[in-house]
Parts: sequence; C-alpha cells; structure tokens
Amino acid sequence: MERKTWENLAAARVLLDDEDPCPNAAASRAYYAAYHACWHAMNAVGIPTPEVRPGVYYFLHEPLPHEAYRAGILDTSASDVLTGLADMRVTADYLEDELTVEQVRTAVELAAAFVRHLLGEEPIW
Repeated sequence: MERKTWENLAAARVLLDDEDPCPNAAASRAYYAAYHACWHAMNAVGIPTPEVRPGVYYFLHEPLPHEAYRAGILDTSASDVLTGLADMRVTADYLEDELTVEQVRTAVELAAAFVRHLLGEEPIW
C-alpha cells in the first residue's frame, strides 16, 4: 500500500498542475493517497486488513478514520482530515457539485501532510 500511497499523491498533483486541471479527479486521488497511507499504518501496527467478502480485503472507507483513531494511529485532527478528504472524494466522484482548483489544491496539501505524518518523507523512485 505504501507505493500506491505515493502514486496517488503524485497523480493528484499532476492532475492539478496540468494545463487543463482536473480538480475532481485530483480530489479523488488525494483521498486515496491518505486512505492507502492509513491502511499501511494499520497493517504496520499489526491490524490485519479485513476481508469484506470472500477473497477481497480492504478497510471500509467510512469507519476507517475512527478505527485508526481508536488504534492510536491517528489523532483527532488527522482523523478529521481523513474524513474531510473522504467527503471531498464523494463530492468529486458521485455528486453533481464541482470542486474548484483552489479547494483541491488545499486538499492535496492536507493529504501530503497526512501521508508524510504516517509514512515519512516522500521517496525518490
């Protein structure tokens, strides 16, 4: 999950920095960067990835911020950041509302800080 974290963060940045920015797609990638970082951190402290149906393993999106808080991986602020990024992803992916480049730029910065908090500095691939 660590590599997927960094790939999603890089994709979010590219989608915003493009000549024709794609803020909705960037918001989705920013959330998934944070989600995968949290998933990695949960596994790193020995919390196994749950099986959501036979042979399919991942953490459910809605309860993850609270579960990570209860596990001591996230503090209240970080849990709120993950929840906010998830809400923004829902808007980006499923609602008719359009996110602005400015809103998403802030979200990408929050996601990057969240990821660095859990995984350390960005690797050079």
